[in-house]
Amino acid sequence: QRLSSGSGQTLPSRPLQPISDPSASKRVCFYKSGDYKFSGHRMVINARTFKTFEALLDALSKKVPLPFGVRTITTPRGTHLVRGLDDLQDGGSYVCSDRKRVKPLNLVEVNRRQVPWNTTRPLSAGRRKRQGSQFVQFGRRNEVRPAKVTERAAVRTPKRLVVIKNRDPTVKRTIVLQKRTAPTFDSLLDYLSQILQFPVLKLYSTDGRRVDGLAALILCSGVVVAAGNEPFRLANY
Repeated sequence: QRLSSGSGQTLPSRPLQPISDPSASKRVCFYKSGDYKFSGHRMVINARTFKTFEALLDALSKKVPLPFGVRTITTPRGTHLVRGLDDLQDGGSYVCSDRKRVKPLNLVEVNRRQVPWNTTRPLSAGRRKRQGSQFVQFGRRNEVRPAKVTERAAVRTPKRLVVIKNRDPTVKRTIVLQKRTAPTFDSLLDYLSQILQFPVLKLYSTDGRRVDGLAALILCSGVVVAAGNEPFRLANY
């Protein structure tokens, strides 16, 4: 059913519908209705992750910050209502709303408005201490070793980085680390805080080693775990 693309369009209710092809996997990105600052939440949809459309809505309600949870999903401009898992297209982008009234999004404008990595803010005492640290702590054995390179190191060659949320390996993002977009370690933490939707204060390697700066990040395997104030938890990252 085709719907008007104007803001405030009332949409019909959604039925419960299982996915029809158990072998199909779809990589989909979901945005927040009317919110040009929300960078989107990416998910893999298949019969193992979600057996019904209701299960997907419940999961999205925990990831997309809406007052009453996700009740409606449409295409970005609101022209098509997503009624079930079969309506989702691999590589597609969709808008979530907690109401039947949907505010369409221009995804080009959403991407343009994303906060750049070089956004600066005053450093807290904790961040200044971390930035000046010359040690990398190994969490599991409580060892302390000198860092091999200093915080002055810069990203000279773009590096692909997979960032996983501490204690929740299902939440992960892939970014490209480069000098122009990551001039300092703190600007990178600011950017990760935005895309992961929680305050990122610390980075670890997957085996629990503290990553304290760009220098250590350049030398890492390409997969890091992002944490807030909580301690690192060893998991199947």
